[in-house]
Amino acid sequence: MPRQRKSKDRRGTGLLRMKKTLTVLDLFAGAGGFSEGFRQMGLDVTYASDNWNPALKTHEVNFPETKVIKADVKELEPEQFKGVDVIIGGPPCTEFSGSKRGGNGNTDKGLELVYRFLRFVYELKPQWWIMENVPRLEQFLPKEIPLKKLGVNKAGNFKIPQMQVLCAADYGAPQKRYRLISGKYALPEQTHWESTGTVPLPGVKRYNWVTMRQILSSLPDPLGKPVNEYVKDPNYGFALPIDKLMDHFDTAQIMTDEEAKRNKKAKTNHAYYGKMKFPDDLDRPSRTVMATQFNASRETMVIEGKVNGKIVYRKPTVRECACLQAFPLTFQFCGGNVTTKYKLVGNAVPVKLSAALAKAILKEGGLPILKEPILQK
Repeated sequence: MPRQRKSKDRRGTGLLRMKKTLTVLDLFAGAGGFSEGFRQMGLDVTYASDNWNPALKTHEVNFPETKVIKADVKELEPEQFKGVDVIIGGPPCTEFSGSKRGGNGNTDKGLELVYRFLRFVYELKPQWWIMENVPRLEQFLPKEIPLKKLGVNKAGNFKIPQMQVLCAADYGAPQKRYRLISGKYALPEQTHWESTGTVPLPGVKRYNWVTMRQILSSLPDPLGKPVNEYVKDPNYGFALPIDKLMDHFDTAQIMTDEEAKRNKKAKTNHAYYGKMKFPDDLDRPSRTVMATQFNASRETMVIEGKVNGKIVYRKPTVRECACLQAFPLTFQFCGGNVTTKYKLVGNAVPVKLSAALAKAILKEGGLPILKEPILQK
């Protein structure tokens, strides 16, 4: 059953009333993009589990109210999480990625962790559950799975009620990231569209996709000196003292002429994967934020800048990547080094997509929907 908690009456009477809150278990939690979206919508992220120390530390810092558990999911037992209303999570997608050995990853190995996630769903029977992964997983994951593959010694099948590929940009994220959303959930209402030429249903308030330029223009130039005392969060609008802005100036890196040349060639003259923009088109949502940002890599985003009047090329900072994933400026990444922080950010679920899914669940459950997200400032 949903937990009960007391909160102030938002109608201004000053009285206390009982408010229902859904409890959430986040498996394969990573940095916490999935958890952040659900917390912003007022759900209680009760448990989070991962086996990677930087992810665990990041969760502990940003979600002090959550019980964070370090464990391999294959060693966890579902019974210790009885009573949760929602299970969310994104089993590692590396083996299903088209970039893993040209799409020839070990899908059987990847499915082991997918099936383990589904075993938790089968045992705990939450009211809602959502599993996030790359769209390519749909080619390998049937909608009905024999229970024995989940490690359940019974006859019968486990059924996945819904599998849908969603684009994060359609829900306000400044990133054109497509993800396969599987589970038992309510389909969120689209809020953003590619152009003004698209007409949604009558009465639906529409917005255009959020672009890279909108994000970058709100942040100070990482190659220069700050000119303002505060920075405005490009996704949520609150102001942060410039000296509290982390993972931005200290993670800026200019490409060498040779690196820029190799990157441009890989993007604009690739024999197999087609052409890409060099530098990236700032007037569209970003491409998928990757977990690795190597200067000469084809997949790395490239931003044009200037130093002493000279045009230079750079990759996005950790904070810029985090904003493209719709993390608030106050969200901190405990990686120890820049490479680990890029990985924490790139592997996360876009927060705006997560929040849209949480909002749809609340609506389906007849629970109160917040007008503004809850932000940890």
